[in-house]
Amino acid sequence: MSNLHEKIASIRKDYYWKLAHELCDSAGSMFVENLNLVGLARGILGKHCLDAGWGQFFQILEQCCLKRGVFFLKVDARKTSQICPNCLTETDKKELSERVHSCGHCGYQTDRDVAAAQVVLIRGLAAVGHTVKMLSEGKAVALPVTKESPSL
Repeated sequence: MSNLHEKIASIRKDYYWKLAHELCDSAGSMFVENLNLVGLARGILGKHCLDAGWGQFFQILEQCCLKRGVFFLKVDARKTSQICPNCLTETDKKELSERVHSCGHCGYQTDRDVAAAQVVLIRGLAAVGHTVKMLSEGKAVALPVTKESPSL
């Protein structure tokens, strides 16, 4: 690898560590999608997925969480953008160009990525035994998840 590639790789890795520490400072638990990175790399956006370095970032984030005592869990990534986080009804498959989640069942509407993140949060909380009481306006109200919680 040339010096330029090594420098770019080093800068990227440093950024990932700084971002991971920043995220750990603001969270007691971290839930991420368990993405099939090999499958994504084979797709039409493969080069872009590889360039993003998600795999390396997730490894660094997991290591940082372990060091900092922040609970880290990968959750099922299937259909996160096709499930309404408000009523948990499966909606139709969305094209990548469709950036708004709009549920025909309950009327909940938000940004597509926000809705997918809310579904990831719900799955993560369910995996650790917490129940989401209400989801509205992009905020989940759940039992508290703190760094001091001995069960996590």
